[in-house]
Amino acid sequence: MAESGAESGAESGAEWSENWALWLRRGDRLFVGTLTGLALLFLALHWGRMSAWGTQPIEIEHLPTANYRYEIDINTATWVEWSQFDGVGETLARRIVAEREQHGPYETIDDLRRVKGLGQRVLEEIRPHLTIRYAARPVREEPGLRSTRPSQPRQSEPGEGDSPSDDGQP
Repeated sequence: MAESGAESGAESGAEWSENWALWLRRGDRLFVGTLTGLALLFLALHWGRMSAWGTQPIEIEHLPTANYRYEIDINTATWVEWSQFDGVGETLARRIVAEREQHGPYETIDDLRRVKGLGQRVLEEIRPHLTIRYAARPVREEPGLRSTRPSQPRQSEPGEGDSPSDDGQP
């Protein structure tokens, strides 16, 4: 019984060998072997390049760190600029801009306290980043007082513009 098992194993091995040989001819086996060898060669080359094998480290000069300063003008900043600060969200930023639009520009940074929701702590944190470039209030004319603003150009009355001007134009 032992012999028949050995014989059947040898026969099945020979049979497999014959089937495999029928599946790939000698030229096909040579082609597949060459292709597999080239693939392994290119894989090894790629691995070597990716691992930086054979290269030396490069010294990189680092630029000094730059300190960026974010500043805004409290009288021209949009709500988007205000919302960049920690502690100032979109709602509070919109309130700051609305307050400025309703009651006029801020004259000092402390005028921001009139905005509901802007606490002293947040104001002190953002104070170094706030500037005032435009704080003039618009000129208001009161009734009975003469305005110092130039009025509209005086229109000539009939008969005044009939004479030729000195520059020779009618």
